[in-house]
Order: sequence, then structure tokens, then C-alpha cells
Amino acid sequence: MSAAFIINVLKRKVTAMPHWLLPTAGASLGSAAALTAYPYPFAEDETKDSLCGSTAGAAASPYVNPYATHCESNVNGNVNTQSKTRAMQLLEEQKKVNLRTRMTAIGKFSLISQTDNNPSQPAFFIALSNAKDNGEGNAKDHIDTTGTWPSYMSAQEFQKTWFRKEMHIKHPRFHSKVSSCGEFFEPLLAQHDNASTSTSTSTPSKDNDLGMHVSETLHMHVYRLDLKARIEQLLTNVMDVTEKLWTVQISNGDLGSSGAISRSRSNEIIHNLQLQQPSSSATSSSTPTNNVYNKHKPMETVMLFRCHHSLGDAVSIVTALGDLLDEAQEIQDKIKLHFRNRKLKMNSYNMLQRLWKKLQKLMWFLFGSIQAIANQGYLVWTTPKNPFLAVLNLTPAEEKELLRFGSVGGDGGNDNGNSRSISWCDVAHLDQVKKVAKTVGGPKTTVNDLFVSCVTAAVAKQLAQNRDKANNTAAAGIQPDLHKNINVVIPAHLAGGILPPGRGIGNLIGAFVAKVPGEMAGSNKASNESSSSPSERLRQVHSSLDIVKRSPAPIIGYLLAKLSSNYLPESLATAMFKRSSANAAVAISNSRGYDKKVHINGRAVESMTGFYPLPPGLPVGVLVQSYGNVVSLSVTAEKWAVPDADQFLAWVLDEYKLLCVEASMAKSQEQQK
Repeated sequence: MSAAFIINVLKRKVTAMPHWLLPTAGASLGSAAALTAYPYPFAEDETKDSLCGSTAGAAASPYVNPYATHCESNVNGNVNTQSKTRAMQLLEEQKKVNLRTRMTAIGKFSLISQTDNNPSQPAFFIALSNAKDNGEGNAKDHIDTTGTWPSYMSAQEFQKTWFRKEMHIKHPRFHSKVSSCGEFFEPLLAQHDNASTSTSTSTPSKDNDLGMHVSETLHMHVYRLDLKARIEQLLTNVMDVTEKLWTVQISNGDLGSSGAISRSRSNEIIHNLQLQQPSSSATSSSTPTNNVYNKHKPMETVMLFRCHHSLGDAVSIVTALGDLLDEAQEIQDKIKLHFRNRKLKMNSYNMLQRLWKKLQKLMWFLFGSIQAIANQGYLVWTTPKNPFLAVLNLTPAEEKELLRFGSVGGDGGNDNGNSRSISWCDVAHLDQVKKVAKTVGGPKTTVNDLFVSCVTAAVAKQLAQNRDKANNTAAAGIQPDLHKNINVVIPAHLAGGILPPGRGIGNLIGAFVAKVPGEMAGSNKASNESSSSPSERLRQVHSSLDIVKRSPAPIIGYLLAKLSSNYLPESLATAMFKRSSANAAVAISNSRGYDKKVHINGRAVESMTGFYPLPPGLPVGVLVQSYGNVVSLSVTAEKWAVPDADQFLAWVLDEYKLLCVEASMAKSQEQQK
């Protein structure tokens, strides 16, 4: 302990200090008590002119003396209730300080870079169907008074499952908030009444019932439209991170009524339930307990999540929520086996091989970084305006108004004002998509390459439609040139989409920008006809992405965001973030889910769909997802850029169908040979 600190303590004549907290490692009990004497400047100001109580008084009420706001004692040295109340408040402030954890640089960057129109908060839903069994043998917790399984999950059951799975211990960041200074995570503390002092004390507790996070709402009535409206609201309403970092809305209704589970899948579930129903000749109507269909009325539970990006990236959050699953231990064992095999492979190399591989990685990073930075600078320099803005023929003032209010000539109160256009759907089985990609694009073409190609074809049609609309409504103007190439942002998880065992929620997301084909010949018409070959587009997309994917561009993006967050002024960091997308037309992210269907308390998870949070300057975001061997897509867009996300998604599917046709023709020709 420094001499200056000891002198500072002696100046205030503090003869006895409390020790509410255990001493830190390597420190004595007295040192720990002294370090808690003046946690904040305001506490020092309140006590610098006071010499409160005596040593005997401190022993009787050890938490009072250093923090008493007024030195009002009786003849016995006891401190009054007002002083005790203030001491309790300052004690809780000190507890928060000691439980603080510093935010990650990327989490802090998400707070700095977001705007009121573009909050950094992804949304996603998890849809469950009826439970039939409980994989963990806890059926008694979920059986109602009639002795049958309930057809839905309630908010109360979700909370019980949360604490039974010890989520508050495994992932304490879910029970945190951002400090007022925006630098730390602080724990959310449960409130308990203190009758003796008419105040409340805050303690980290399992008894926190998640009430501020979990809510039960009415189920959606209009197929897809109600769910769309709720998701759009969650994506645009700014969350107060100083109160909480995530929420979940739970609703229950008839199977397939909301659109979270597709109609085809709902019909398949109902059909399977009807097959399990005994025939009327074998079962009497007086024994309804044998009627599987009646006991398990087709119901669905939709859990609609919203999380701020400062909490963690999508991979971290989904992995953490995976601990709620019945198959959680099995999934963790597979992840541990994966990393164990990777470690064994590295250990199989001798010393020279390891040194050579490290040297290769170093050279790759050094020369690749130069190439990645040069390529990024070129894209930023050669793309001065976003294509979706360029086709509208707006003046600079009108563009500024459009970006601020979502419309021109209004205050954002119309249909397009500061709102999102979203859509989602299942596409095909993952095995089929992989086969189409490799048949048409080549053996190294990936699923992500294929859907980047399909999305860029849809972007070309949307640009053509927006251009035609602008030319019809504008009094005068010159039609802009076709955007033969556009920029796309590809986020990438630096851990390969898998969290190592023991790693908590965090942000390990990088990104890179690539130039890909845009309005190719014939592809700029909003129709299914195109003179350009979809396979030609796919091959060009694969070639463009492959060069950037093999570079350290995602790592460079991550490091630059980290440096900007830590060392640059907020205004400069925000400006750099906007320019870093190089006026890309769309961001396309790939999220790999579970290969097999999973369950929560025996209820099958039928679908998991996320929605991309649009950062400033990016009008369209597409998320490619896989779950249960099925690939699905979701679109999130500014309404001024994509008025109808359903139509945009239909164009994506049209391009995929054309690729399927080409793949089928190529296979037929190969068989004929």
C-alpha cells in the first residue's frame, strides 16, 4: 500500500474501518477494509468534514462510520437511521464496483456506432411444438393437474428452466447491464425489502425471477403479419442497455398460426399426430387418455428474443442459450471432442513442423494484411455512393432526409418512416443445396457462395425496380448507369462459428467487403427472365469471395474496430464504421445451427430464425441459416430500399430454382456421356 494512501487515510482521522467485503488475494483484512473507505469522489466529499462515531460505535454498526452523511449520534455513540440508510446505499454502490467487468472492445464499439435509426440489436425467434416426453426425466415439473403434458411453455416454466439449468451461473452476463459510463458490465441485483430500515438491499441472487427480461404476451392472430410487426418493432425500438441487455416475449397458440413454423411443417406435425391416434374401433370414447391427438392438441410456443450486440455476437448468444436444451451435454461433449482432436493433431507435429507452420501464419498475416487494407481502400475510394441511393436521383439534401427519416418530404410518420421490411422462409435441405453449389459452381463452391449469388441477383432486380419508380415520379433527371458490380459485406466469426469450451459470451466477429457482380446483362429486370446465366454469376461470385476469404481481412476488421473503440473519439469511430462498409448494397451472414432437431423440456424446436441488425449505411441484411438439415433465409431491409421483403425473397428463390435447373441439366449431360 502506498504511503500517499496511508497519509490520505490518516488525514481524515479514520481510526476504524469496516470490512464488509472479503480481502482481495494477497491483501490483509485491514487493507481490504481500507480500500473500501472512499470508493467514489462524492463519498469522499461527504465525509471529509466529518469525524463520525467512536471505535465502540463502529464495532456495533461497522458499516456506518466511514459513510455517514451527518454526524448525529446519541450519548452512547449510536448513529441515527438517516446515516445508516445512506451507508447502505453507498455499500451497494461499492458492491457494484467490485462486481464490474470491463466491456469487450467490440461490445463497446456496437454502442458507439449505433444510431437511433439503426440500433445494434439483433432479434430472433425460437418456435416449439407440443411436448411428448422430457429428455431429462423432469416430467413432474411440466405435468398439469389433469395428468397430461401442457401444450405450451409458459413464462414461469421458462424461468424455472433457466435457473434449473444454472444459466445465471454459467452465463452471468445475461444478468448484467451496461454502466452509465458505457465502459463496464454491472450485475443486475435482486431487490429485497428491509422492514427495519424501510429501504432495500441489492444482492446477486438466484431468486431474481427474470421478470424484467421475460414476458408473456398474446399470440399472433394474423398469419406472419403480426409476427412481422413485432419483429420490426424489436429491430427499431432502441433498448436501454443501462437497464437490461436482452428480452424475450413468449406467446402460445394453435400450431402454425403465427408463421414461425411454416405451414408445410405444421401440416406434417398434425399428420404425424393423427397417425398416432387409435382407431375408433380399438378405442372407446370413454377413455380419452389413450387418444394421443386429444392429449397433445397441436400447439406452438414462440419465444421472440431481442439482444443488444454489446451482450455478445450471434454465435455466442445461440451457444449460450444452447445450455437450455435437453441435448446440452451431448452438444458440449461434441465441441470438446472437436477441440481435443484439433489439439491432438497439432501435437502430432514435431518442433520443426510447428515452427514452419507458425512462420507460414506470420507471413500470411503480414502480406495478407497489406493486401486486405489496400483492397478495402480501393473499394471505399471507388464506391462513393450506395447503389440503392444512386438509383433514386435524389439531391444531397433529399438523401440526408431519406437516411434520417426513411422518406423524402415527410417526418417519418408515413409507412416507410424509420421502419424495416422483413421476411423469412425455408429454402431446401442442406444436402441438396451443397450438391447444387458444387455441381454448378465447382467443387470448392460453398453454400454461402451460392446464396450470395442468389441475393445479388435479387439486388439487381430491386435496383431496377427502384430506378424505374424514381424515373416515373421525378420531374426531370438523368437515368444513372447500371451498377455492374456491387459491394457486399460478409461477417465472419473468428473462432469458426464454434465457441471453445469454457469461453463465455463475447464478441469475436470480424467482416470483409468484396466486389461481386451486380446488374449483369439481363439480370436487372424485375422478372424471372434473364439473359445472363445464373451459373456464370455464381462462378464470378465464388472467384471474388475466395480471394478475400483466404486473406486475414476479417481479423483486420476486428482489430480496427477494437482500436477505434479504445482510442478514437466517438464521432471519428462512428464515421470510420460507416465508411468501412464501402457503401455495400447488402450484408450477407451465414449462421450454422444444429444438425439435428433439439428440444427444450421435451418440446421439439421446430425453427430458429434470426434477423440481421442493420448498421448505419447498410440498407439490406440477409441471414443464411441452417437447422435440422434445412436451410432458411431471412431478409431485413430499410423500407425505402426494399419496400416488399417478401418479393425480394421470392427473387432470391427464383435464382436458386434456376441454379437447380442448371444443376439438373448438367447431371443429365454427365450421365449421357
